[in-house]
Amino acid sequence: MKKLFVLILFLFFLLFFQEAEAIDISAIGGWTQTISASNLISGAGSDLNPTYTSVANASAITITNCKNKNDNWRVDVRRVDTNWHANFTLQAQRASAGTGAGAISGGTTFINIGTIDMTFFSGSGDRSGINCQYRLTGMSISIDPGTYSTTVIYTLVDI
Repeated sequence: MKKLFVLILFLFFLLFFQEAEAIDISAIGGWTQTISASNLISGAGSDLNPTYTSVANASAITITNCKNKNDNWRVDVRRVDTNWHANFTLQAQRASAGTGAGAISGGTTFINIGTIDMTFFSGSGDRSGINCQYRLTGMSISIDPGTYSTTVIYTLVDI
């Protein structure tokens, strides 16, 4: 049997959308998933579990420097692949609203993260500790063993 070792590494970094007195975003955290023979569905000769989910607080987003609790913003998300397989689908969901004086909405169900910015969630005012969870689908023994990675980019849009 072919021994399979796949390491999925997600790096998170921050991207700023700057204007005069701009709102800022920062993201910390990441997710590494090692997939091996122990992830076979029914032992030797079977396929791998196709889906893997991170802990609910795999990354945390903070929004700061809002004018007040009514200063509206939107967070977009996309990925930039380093070494990624076409069969993989990466998804994200907002697992918590964090804390702060403003509001937050959307993003509480898994969405596919593509290579083009798409709306993830929106809100207003300063917020901290907005936890995000990730899910990877498309894993199979037909995919060559290796290290696959992508970077998730969050973009803050002041609306």
